[in-house]
Parts: sequence; C-alpha cells; structure tokens
Amino acid sequence: MKATDLQDASSQSTVDSVRLRTEVYDALAAAKGYKTAESQAIWHRTARSNWFRIRAGGPPRLTTAMRVAADLGVAVEVIWERTP
Repeated sequence: MKATDLQDASSQSTVDSVRLRTEVYDALAAAKGYKTAESQAIWHRTARSNWFRIRAGGPPRLTTAMRVAADLGVAVEVIWERTP
C-alpha cells in the first residue's frame, strides 16, 4: 500500500467532539415526516447501525454530519453540539 493510499483512507474523518442534539433533531425530522430511527437512517443514506450509534452519542463522519444538516435544511450548528 502506498503512503497516498493511507492518506486517502484517513480523509474519511470523524468529528469526535460533537454529538447530535437529539431533541432538536427529532422535532425537525418529525416535521418532515421522519419519526422512526429506521426511516431517518434511510433518509440520510446511512446504515441503521451507524445511525443508532450516532443517536446514542457516537461521533459522526464529517460528511454524515453535513448531510444530515442539509437534509433538514439547517446549519450544522443547529443539530450538532460540541462536546468537551
């Protein structure tokens, strides 16, 4: 494996210092008709297991965090909060 291959693999970074504001997210998603975690995972084009992990406080990938905010039509800061 070349060094550039390793660098490319690491570009799929996670955002370790944020968590989903589930109460805000749930209200916004419900308004769009997505009330279950399963339907939300499909809507955001992510695996159910990944979505459950994120909802439980796990760090999202940067692309996932941005896609979720875009799907809701809000700024990233509205549904994601920094953690200590």
